[in-house]
Amino acid sequence: MRYYIYLLTLLCGINALGQNTFKTTVKDSLTNQKLIGINVVIKGTQLTTSSNENGEIEISNIPNGRQILVFSHIGFITLEKTIDFPQTTTIPAILMQADESEALDEVIVQGTRNNRTISKIPTRVEVLTEEIDEAATMDPSKVAHLLTHSTGIQVQQTSATSNTANVRIQGLDGRYTQMLKDGFPLYGGFSGSLSIMQIPPLDLRQIEYIKGSASTLYGGGAISGLINLISKEPTSEETILHLNGSHIGAFDVNMFTSKRYEKIGFTLLAQRNAHKAFDADDDGFTDLPELEKFNFNPKIVFYLSDKTNLSVGGTFTTEKRKGGDTKLLNEETATSSHFYKEQNEVSRITTQTKFEHQLAENKTIALRNSFNIFDRSLFITPTFEAGEYKFAGKQISSFSELSYLYKKDKNSLITGLNFYTDDFKETPLENANLRNENYETLGAFANYTFDIGEKVSLETGLRTDYVFDDQLFVLPRVSALFKWTEKLTTRIGGGMGYRNASIFNQEAELLGYQNVLAINKDNTKAEQSYGGNADIGYKLNFGNRMFISFNQMFFYTYLDKPLVLQSNGSNFEFQNAEGYTKSVGTETFFKFGFSDFVLFLGYTYTDATNHFNGSTANVTLTPKHSLKGDLLYALPGKWRIGVDYELKSSQTLSNGNQTQSFWTYGAVVEHYWKNFTFFGNVENIFDYRQTKQESLISGPNNTPQFTEVWAPLDGFVFNFGIKIKL
Repeated sequence: MRYYIYLLTLLCGINALGQNTFKTTVKDSLTNQKLIGINVVIKGTQLTTSSNENGEIEISNIPNGRQILVFSHIGFITLEKTIDFPQTTTIPAILMQADESEALDEVIVQGTRNNRTISKIPTRVEVLTEEIDEAATMDPSKVAHLLTHSTGIQVQQTSATSNTANVRIQGLDGRYTQMLKDGFPLYGGFSGSLSIMQIPPLDLRQIEYIKGSASTLYGGGAISGLINLISKEPTSEETILHLNGSHIGAFDVNMFTSKRYEKIGFTLLAQRNAHKAFDADDDGFTDLPELEKFNFNPKIVFYLSDKTNLSVGGTFTTEKRKGGDTKLLNEETATSSHFYKEQNEVSRITTQTKFEHQLAENKTIALRNSFNIFDRSLFITPTFEAGEYKFAGKQISSFSELSYLYKKDKNSLITGLNFYTDDFKETPLENANLRNENYETLGAFANYTFDIGEKVSLETGLRTDYVFDDQLFVLPRVSALFKWTEKLTTRIGGGMGYRNASIFNQEAELLGYQNVLAINKDNTKAEQSYGGNADIGYKLNFGNRMFISFNQMFFYTYLDKPLVLQSNGSNFEFQNAEGYTKSVGTETFFKFGFSDFVLFLGYTYTDATNHFNGSTANVTLTPKHSLKGDLLYALPGKWRIGVDYELKSSQTLSNGNQTQSFWTYGAVVEHYWKNFTFFGNVENIFDYRQTKQESLISGPNNTPQFTEVWAPLDGFVFNFGIKIKL
C-alpha cells in the first residue's frame, strides 16, 4: 500500500513542478502610477486576468517552458513579454507606455495594398475588429448583421419571402458595392443577392470599408464603395465550438480551429445553419424562409522561409431556402388560392491562393489567384395559371494578379497586372433565348504613397482596365492626409468607378428573371461614376481610463447613365437612363470610452436622387436620416453587456409613397466562465414590423413577390447559446 502512496506523492510533485504562478505589478512608465484593469493573456492558452485596484497581477497554473505574456489596455501600447518558467528571477513591475492614439490606429490596412497603419494612411478607411466577435454572437450564420450596425451602411432586403439582401453604401443600390474576401473579388454578378447571407463572420479578423468610387484599387464594381473581409491567420492555437438557437426556429452549429507549427499553419471553419420557416404576422406567407446551409472554409499557410509564404484556401457552401405560402413548404399541391412559392438552391466553391516572396528588405513580389464556381437554381410560382418558372445557371469567375511592392523610407509604390474573368451560362429551362454573360478584363495599376514632411501624406493611384470586346477604362484616384496636431487630422480624396452592364440587379431578382432580356451590348454601356469625400477627425485620451473619438465626413457621388429596367412589350430590358444619379450627404461618428464602458453614436444624412429625363425623384428605400448607436460594458474575463438602437427616417417607395420613420432596439449579454461563454441576444425588443403598418400582399398577383421591404419583417427575436474554447 505504501508503494502506491509513494507513487501518488511523486506524481503530485511532478505535476506541481509543471504548474507555475506569475506575480507582478503594472505601472505607467511615465508617472509610475499603478494601473487598474490592464488585461494580461498568455499566448496560445486560455490563461488570462487583469490587474486589480492595486495594479497587481497574478496568474496560476502556468506550464513549464517559454511563455509569451501580452499586456494590453485602451490608451497604452500593447506589450509582449517573454518569460521562461520556472522563473529564475522575479519581475517586480511591468511598465506600460501610453499611446497617444487609440489601439485601432495600429491596425494594418490591407484594402489599399500599401500595408500602412490606419492612422498613417491618406485614404479614408473604416476598420472593424473587436465588433466581429459581438456580431457573431448576435448571428453566427452570416455577416449581414455586422454590416447592419455600421454607420453609412444599409443592408437592404430584396425579397419579402426568401430574405435575400444586398449592401448599400451612401444611399446607392447594392449592385454598386464591391465585396472582397482577402482582396479577392469573389462575390458579384449572379451571386450578388445572396453573398452577404452566406458569408459567416466566425473566421474573420478584420473588416475594411472604403466608401465612395474606388475601382482604382480592385477594378470594376466599386462605384459606391468596397468592403474587404479579412480572414484569420494561424497565428496561435485556437479551437472554438459555437452553438446558437433562437425562439423562432434557428439552430446553428459552428466550429473554428487554428494552429501554427514551425513551417505550416492552418485554419478551418465548419458550420451548419438551419432555420424553420417563420410567419410573424400569420398572413400565410413566410417572413423568414425555411433554410439549411453548410459552410466549410479551410486554409493552409506554408512558411517556406523567413522571406517566402504560400497560402491556399477554399470555401465550400451549399444552401437551400424555401419561402412563400406556408401551406406549400411541405410539397403540398398548389391551388388557385395557395400557389406562391420561391425556392433557391445554391452551391459555391471558391479557391484562393497567395504566394509572397521578399526579394529584399524593401521589395516584395506577390502572386494571387482565385477561382469561383457559383451554381444557383431559382424556382418561383408567380401565378397559379402560369405555374412554376425556373431560372438557373452557373457562374465561373477567376482572378489572377501579379504585384510588386517597393518601399523606401516612408514612401511605397505598388504596381501590378491582373486578369479577371466572369462567365455566366444560363441552364436551358424555360427561356429560348439564353441570357449568358461573359466579361474578360485585363488591368494594370499603380499606387504611390508618400509623405511630405511630418504633417502631410499623399496617395495617388491609376488603373487602366480593358474589357475585351467592350471598352477601356482609365481610373485615377488621389487622397491626402493632413495631421494638424497629434489629435486632429483631415482626409480628403476622390476617385472613379465603373460596373459592367448586367441583368443581375435587384429589379430582375424580384421578377425571378422571368421575361428579362439579355443585355444588348450594342446599345447598353457600363455604368460609370466619380466622387469624393472629406473628413475631419479628433481623438483625445484622458489617462488610461477615458477617451473621445469624433469624425465628421462629407461625401458626394455622381453616377452617369445608370441602368434602369424598362418595359419592352411583354418583356423587360435594362437600358442606360437618360440622366444621372447623385448622392450627397454627411456621416457623423462619435465614440466615448470611460473605464469599462464604451458609447458609440453614428448619424448619416443621405440625399440620393435620380435625375432622369428632366425630372428629379428620390432613390427608393433610402432614408435621409439614419441614427445608430450602442452602449457596451465589458468586464474582462467576466461580462460583456450591450444595448443598441437604430432610427430610420421616412423612405420613398417606387410608387412615390412615403413610409413611416421607426426605431428598433436590441440588447446582448455574455458571461465568461472558465472555457465557456454563455450568451443571450434580443433583436427588435418592441417588435416593430412592417406588417403592423401594412400588408405584404400586393399586386398584381396578391402575393408578397413585388412588395418592397422597408422595415423588419421578423419582429422580436431572441437567440441564445454557448461558446466553448476547447
